[in-house]
Amino acid sequence: MATNYSIQKRAWYLKKGWVYAMCFITPPIGFINVLLNQNRWQRDEKQLYLGIAIIMGIFWLLKFFQFWVSIAFAIVAYLVILIWPKDSKE
Repeated sequence: MATNYSIQKRAWYLKKGWVYAMCFITPPIGFINVLLNQNRWQRDEKQLYLGIAIIMGIFWLLKFFQFWVSIAFAIVAYLVILIWPKDSKE
């Protein structure tokens, strides 16, 4: 579990509130932020942020594209999470 000191020293785009805001308001930006900075969070935090970004991304895509595009996004996002390199510390 992260200590209070390490949470306070995080950059603004890594703080919990900003990550939630990015994932809810602009899911593609939130998803990219989480993927690029996933080594800076614990496993539970990372999975929570990725899950929120994927679910909100599906709703976001439904506004612009047909239903099958949203399903394709969910499948690709899931595969990216599985294939993405893991921490050597885990």
